[in-house]
Amino acid sequence: MGLSPGIVRWGGWAGVLAGVMFVPAGILILFAPPQRPFNSFSDYLIEAILVVAFTLAVVAVAGLHALQRGRYGRLGAAGSLITFLGYTLTATVTPVTVLLGSEALYSVRLIGGLAVLIGSILLGAMTLRARVVPWWCGVLLIVGFPLGDVVDTAIGEGSEAIVLGILWGLVGYALLSSARAPDQQPVCLS
Repeated sequence: MGLSPGIVRWGGWAGVLAGVMFVPAGILILFAPPQRPFNSFSDYLIEAILVVAFTLAVVAVAGLHALQRGRYGRLGAAGSLITFLGYTLTATVTPVTVLLGSEALYSVRLIGGLAVLIGSILLGAMTLRARVVPWWCGVLLIVGFPLGDVVDTAIGEGSEAIVLGILWGLVGYALLSSARAPDQQPVCLS
């Protein structure tokens, strides 16, 4: 378990940075939705920011898994893996779709989104059960992605990215707090 504190810390920073990337991308999308096919610098910029945010979310999932490994069982590990693969698939397919200038891989991106949905719900449920990070991390993982879809429809395109930014920023903060916790505990000399 020698590498876990480092992985947890990296996962925490990645989660916070993913939050920092998702929120402005969502705000940009709300006010200037990308055109299909892309025809401006801002269209490409938004997609680049989202690819970085998805990639950082992958690292945050790895950090969350490293922290909870051995405490949340096979279902938690499966949830982590499915979420990890979903975000990885989305982060990989997004730039390819942008470069091709079409939605040629749209169905693959949908599969990535479905994997994130299923994996996050499972990961969130097992996070609640493991009680390693605050309970609200599990709740955010369970409701974040579906809530993002709902607000995207109700408020406007880009709202989902803002919800994901809040989700990963807070989970990243919890990971950073958990990574620091052992260092801050008093040493018992008995």
